[in-house]
Amino acid sequence: MQLLCPQIARPRKRKAERKRGYILLMGKGSRRLVYVLLSGGIDSTACVQFYRDQEYRVKPLHIQYGQGAHASELRSARAVAQFYKLKLLRVDLSGLEPAISGDIPGRNTLLLSTGLMSMGARTGLVALGIHAGTRYFDCQPTFVRLWDQLLDGYTDGRIRLGTPFLSWKKSEIWQYCLKSDVPVSLTWSCESRSGRPCGRCASCKDKEALIARS
Repeated sequence: MQLLCPQIARPRKRKAERKRGYILLMGKGSRRLVYVLLSGGIDSTACVQFYRDQEYRVKPLHIQYGQGAHASELRSARAVAQFYKLKLLRVDLSGLEPAISGDIPGRNTLLLSTGLMSMGARTGLVALGIHAGTRYFDCQPTFVRLWDQLLDGYTDGRIRLGTPFLSWKKSEIWQYCLKSDVPVSLTWSCESRSGRPCGRCASCKDKEALIARS
């Protein structure tokens, strides 16, 4: 697994280990905390599994921001948290009217800002399940480098950004899910407001292609 991470200029208060490019905090058990931004989709659910495999104390955080599939995403996030026997943390942001599907400018910035505020004075990672192969700016290494600088400025290294799948293609995450028994049947991928997958949006088509190839 390989991940692009920026060079850090200032000394850290907390030691971190950069294995194969992604960040792993040193220490065991409760000393290693990660807030995973859990949408209820495949990528964020795989992110929960990834950090559990690394023996982190995982706190799934679900954020409602007016997204089209808010009800279905929340239902899936709850099911995933229950599967892993984790308490789901939830934040509701009102008054926003983002695009129903496709590129939502500022989405991951909003999620990371909310994650940062939710962590408060704690030390650890805030993690996203973003991956390679998309055209969205907030899934690119440049975005990760910018946010690493922001977190460094806000917390002096106390809180770091975790993006373990940044260099992975969607198909690689899917294979990881199958090999690691990630509960993909509990996840939700459709971007529509419907209570059932539309089969037309990009997320539905991606999932159908992954199932067909597996």
